[in-house]
Amino acid sequence: MSRIAPDSNDVMVLQLNDGPGTHINTGTAGAAANWTDFGSPISGASGPLGDAMYIPSAYLVNARNGCGGANDVLVTPNVSLSGWILLRRYTTYPAEIFNKQYFLNGWSNPFLTFGFQTVSSNDGQCDLYITLGGTLQTQLRTPTAYVLPVGKWCHIGGTWDGATMKFYVNGSLVASSAYSGTIDYGTLGNRGQWYLGGIPGTGTNQDSPIIVQDIRVANVVRPQSYFANIWYNGMFSNG
Repeated sequence: MSRIAPDSNDVMVLQLNDGPGTHINTGTAGAAANWTDFGSPISGASGPLGDAMYIPSAYLVNARNGCGGANDVLVTPNVSLSGWILLRRYTTYPAEIFNKQYFLNGWSNPFLTFGFQTVSSNDGQCDLYITLGGTLQTQLRTPTAYVLPVGKWCHIGGTWDGATMKFYVNGSLVASSAYSGTIDYGTLGNRGQWYLGGIPGTGTNQDSPIIVQDIRVANVVRPQSYFANIWYNGMFSNG
């Protein structure tokens, strides 16, 4: 198994293998995009690329656990978001995976600028969201043939090029739809974090029963071959 090295388009790369506290960004935004823990996430879980982050859910402890930061790191006009995820159980509510929260310490419409949630269908379906011009768009959802299995590592990716949003699972394009407009990160001083796990700050918990590794945010639309290469190298390559 091997990790694909970051390139000049990777604004944020959080490997999440660096222990508790602060998580170092190895993308081009540098230390301004380091993430810090909130609640009680657990470092050192086993992932396809070494250590990963385990998010305890409400079954164990307080539900608001995760890490985040880089509130004012904006990726536009093209954007790609991806990472490794292992679901520990299905949910009957939308559970956060990794996202850009719209409001600082608030959870109200439009909620998210760009990112992933599980669906409340208790079957492993997942949604990709984007906010354009102040309006949260209808979610892009994985079809039932591509639900995320419990207890197995998957790689998910989402892209938006100003006109079309695409959703990838394990290197395959599973859903796409037309979404045109301007990606909306909110106003300076009131922007939420890029984060994984439970929703930071105030608002509903929507705790996340997940283990996560190697989150990447890029300022380019990654092609299907990019996600397929990450999947292959993470699951099948040696070295």
